[in-house]
Formats: sequence, C-alpha cells, structure tokens
Amino acid sequence: MAEPKNLAGLDGSQSVSALGLRWAALRGMLSSPLITSEEQSSLRDELLRELRSIEQDFSTLQARNLMEVSAKIDVAKTALRESMGAGHNWVATLLESIQGDLQAAGNRQPAAPSRPVSNLSRSYPQRSETEGAGSSGEGEASSSAA
Repeated sequence: MAEPKNLAGLDGSQSVSALGLRWAALRGMLSSPLITSEEQSSLRDELLRELRSIEQDFSTLQARNLMEVSAKIDVAKTALRESMGAGHNWVATLLESIQGDLQAAGNRQPAAPSRPVSNLSRSYPQRSETEGAGSSGEGEASSSAA
C-alpha cells in the first residue's frame, strides 16, 4: 500500500472538508468486518496509523466556515472518546455543547444585504414649490424605476 503521507495527500492544498471525507472513509473501512478479521491485521494497523495521522493534520488546517469548525470538533470528540475511556465523557459532552452553540450562533446570523441600503437611494435636485405639486410624482416614479 502507499506511504501514509501519500494517503493523506498533504500537498498543501488540503482543506478541512477534504480531510474530513478521508477521515470518515477510513473510519468506515475500519468498522468493516473484513478489516477486523485476523488475516487483515497488518492492513488494519496501516489504516489506524493513517487515521491517527489525519486526526493530527486537522490541527494544521484553518476552518473556512462553521461547518468545518464543527467537523474539527467531531474529530476531537471521537478521538477523546476512544482514548480517554468512560471516565472522561464529560469532555466529549462539553465539545458537543460547544458544537451545538456554534451551530446555533451560525443560524442566528442575519444574511448580509448584497449591497448597502444607502446605495439604493438616489439624490435628485430639490424642486421649488412654484413648480407645482403634480411634478413631484414624476421624480418618485423615475426613482423607483431606476
């Protein structure tokens, strides 16, 4: 099989999303009954090394959005649960709470307007009162058409 660094594809262009997909795929492979058989122990060991390498690589990548931050938290929760045992589940529970807060904060953010509202108004020269009341409607009609 290929070198662990080649499997991770760490050529500097990795993203949290791409690494997350690799992590999920490896976890799926490791849960397969074919991989857990005794005949596949060397392959299983290699997959575990690759999985640990990918988990460490998450710390070197910057998340680009809330989904990627959440993915990094998922990796941390899983690694903690596997390495710390039942006595330290509070750490994983804390991370779940942080992840929920993060997702709720992302849902509360209002969508930014595509352009500032101040750019929507147009300025027109002021008309004198002698021009008549009927002509002021024309300015409003042309400003709403623009």
